Amino acid sequence: MNPQLSPPHSCNLQRRRFLQGASAALAFSSLGAYGLDLINRKPRRVGLIGTGWYGKSDLFRLMQVAPVEVVALCEVDKHLLQGAADLVSRRQQSGQRPRLFADYREMLKDQDLDIVIIGTPDHWHALQMIAAVEAGADVYVQKPISVDI
Repeated sequence: MNPQLSPPHSCNLQRRRFLQGASAALAFSSLGAYGLDLINRKPRRVGLIGTGWYGKSDLFRLMQVAPVEVVALCEVDKHLLQGAADLVSRRQQSGQRPRLFADYREMLKDQDLDIVIIGTPDHWHALQMIAAVEAGADVYVQKPISVDI
């Protein structure tokens, strides 16, 4: 094989960069303005109602996969609430400690939450979900969303 005709080693690297750039451009063009919104989005403000195992599991998973800032926690058990606040402040990039509430209605009163996660016992799901939606938040609730119609 003629050495002058064989591609230089850097050609593979340039091809790889071209393919990465073309793939990114294709992805963003298909997403349109939504794609730019995903890149430039400020962290969403999150509140958690129910800081037991299920609530914390859902919250910590959300913190791993999305740009969020946990700003409020609600729990009737003060010891569980303090422990959850400590864990959240250690896991947040900002290191901020969330506001703490014993009553979910007080937490939702300011209407400053973008997302509310509900991890309380089943019989509370429907009332808390309705209140969170009325406060203007997107809601993730454990199943069942209600115990009856």
